[in-house]
Amino acid sequence: MGCASRLAAMLVGAMVAAAPAASWAAAKPPTGKEGPGKLELSGAEHRMDNFEEKLKRMRGQPLKLGPLETETLKRIWALKEKFPDDPKVQELFDRAQKAVMASKGETTDLPEDALAYRENQKKLTKLFFDLAEKEWAAYGQKLTDSGKLLRRAFPPPDHKEAPAENVLGKYVLLEKFTYPSNQFMDVGREFCFVGTPSRGFYYVVLSGRAWLGPYEAVKRYRRFINNDVPEGMAWTLVGKITGSDLLVPQAGEQKTLAAHWGWTVEPEAIYVPERTFAVASPDDERGGTFAGEAKMEETKSAMYSIKEVPKDVTPERLTEIYITAIKEKNYPLYLDCIDPNRRSTPIARDLCMYHWEWHQQRFASWYCLVKVGTAKIRVVQGLDTSGDSIEMRFLTPEQIAEIKKRAGETILDAELTTQAFDDKGKQYGSPKPRFFKKIGDGRWYIINFAQPF
Repeated sequence: MGCASRLAAMLVGAMVAAAPAASWAAAKPPTGKEGPGKLELSGAEHRMDNFEEKLKRMRGQPLKLGPLETETLKRIWALKEKFPDDPKVQELFDRAQKAVMASKGETTDLPEDALAYRENQKKLTKLFFDLAEKEWAAYGQKLTDSGKLLRRAFPPPDHKEAPAENVLGKYVLLEKFTYPSNQFMDVGREFCFVGTPSRGFYYVVLSGRAWLGPYEAVKRYRRFINNDVPEGMAWTLVGKITGSDLLVPQAGEQKTLAAHWGWTVEPEAIYVPERTFAVASPDDERGGTFAGEAKMEETKSAMYSIKEVPKDVTPERLTEIYITAIKEKNYPLYLDCIDPNRRSTPIARDLCMYHWEWHQQRFASWYCLVKVGTAKIRVVQGLDTSGDSIEMRFLTPEQIAEIKKRAGETILDAELTTQAFDDKGKQYGSPKPRFFKKIGDGRWYIINFAQPF
């Protein structure tokens, strides 16, 4: 290399060395990516699509994130940290944020009066319990004054030593009477034992009106006043001693315990602590009544906000009335919402009552607010003369009347969806379908009355 070439090289080197660092950095070609690669972006989008589809299938219910959903969030988070300003990454991040919120379940803001019916329930329960306390105290005083009440139930009089005339016909107050836990069959009869081998036994006879009268009265109290009467809780039973028997106090066909002597008791009254008092009434066709039952409807009717179903009711409004009837314990109104064909026989009415009790339990404990969707109506039979029918727009009134004469009675079906929420405003379960029917000039009725909300 010549002297001139070496000199030029030295000058260039000096100029480069003297240049500012910022200029040098700006002059370097980029070494990293300016945005996410197509492969990693499309992979994250595909996973996000699957996540959203799974949420859609949950229909508002909470979704516990699995490994796939967790990995989706991790990938999107990594992209967000690496490329915070990329619009496509930001779009993915926003979708993931909404998905995480949706996975916790759909929520709503409860109106101020959403739980008012539960407060009314407490007032109703207290009202009837106060009546029960008064009647229970009066009943106990009457027994005491009669001189026929045993001074104490346990230990019971010895069946061998106590003279029969001193025991038979006496009344006994049995606390911790537990039905049906202590129910059993022996010698073709049904009993419920109270006691233990060490304390002695009483055998309450469960066959006959003496038991069914007050027991059915307690069930009516549970259905129409306060559903919080759990099976198996300890009650107090008062009954008359009618004899003694040697029985095996054990449920089931196979008896493994020893037989024990005990006094047989014919029930007369049941006291359910902090709830109600029921007594046998031989002259009443129901066999018994609970405290305040005679004026039950008169007392409850003051709390009813809806008295009847209007003839022009829509499926949406009928659903709201049905819900109100359940909340307000208005059983006649509840029945009036149901298709007459589904409550026309004794078995059908028993089924209505069975599901009434379930509805009471659900609204008392599981959910408090129901949103009612828009009904979709279709013609099953007859002529659709509604304004939505495209066919009718082409016909004159005379032509429509001619067709209607031969079309038969019009039968309409409707379907809508209800969405229930608990007392925290969180969706309970998934939205449920409800079906309706309308025949001719009649009104709409609910078909699937047993469906939970």
